[in-house]
Amino acid sequence: MQGSPDPVQIITRHPEALLLLLPFIVIFLWAARQETLRWWRHGPSGNQRARFPINKEAPSYQPPPSEPPALTAPVDMAPWPAEDTNMPNREGPDMTDAKTRIEETINANDVVLYMKGTKEMPQCGFSSRVAGVLNFMGVEYSDVNVLADDAIRQGIKDFSDWPTIPQLYVKGEFVGGCDIITEMTLSGELDQLFEKQGVAYDKAAAEKIREANA
Repeated sequence: MQGSPDPVQIITRHPEALLLLLPFIVIFLWAARQETLRWWRHGPSGNQRARFPINKEAPSYQPPPSEPPALTAPVDMAPWPAEDTNMPNREGPDMTDAKTRIEETINANDVVLYMKGTKEMPQCGFSSRVAGVLNFMGVEYSDVNVLADDAIRQGIKDFSDWPTIPQLYVKGEFVGGCDIITEMTLSGELDQLFEKQGVAYDKAAAEKIREANA
């Protein structure tokens, strides 16, 4: 049975191995020397705090407490009393109020676009596309900038059960987001929806959109 290779033979046959190991050997020897000197000067390592006297006359000195401090729950974690009917909403904006405002807006306007930015100055490409379609088709609509109100921004997603912005509503009904509105515009379904709901729009402008994207 062949024994393990001799390290000396390996180094003799491959001198470059010694060059690779030499820095590690030097560092090891230096660290061992430093530890030996520290041992002879200071003894074993450990907590040396007791070796230094405490100046009780120093202005910053505070005697240790005679008893450990009692554990108390953080103020923010304290439970609310059951009879407190005016407990604030601890989970964020008032979603109930946001839902009420959304319902009032879509019921008061035939066409509503919840978007990032405004119809004059959209703040994202998807909102810009849908607003651009409505603007070009001459549709009268109310724009709601969700970036101006965090409660509405989250509330409209919960209200429609749709995770993205923009969102288009026609006569109180959710129609869809950017991809759906784009498809409906190119297929003519958006024209049919407006005609069915009695929403005025420019038929010729809608045709131009389809011709440009044919």
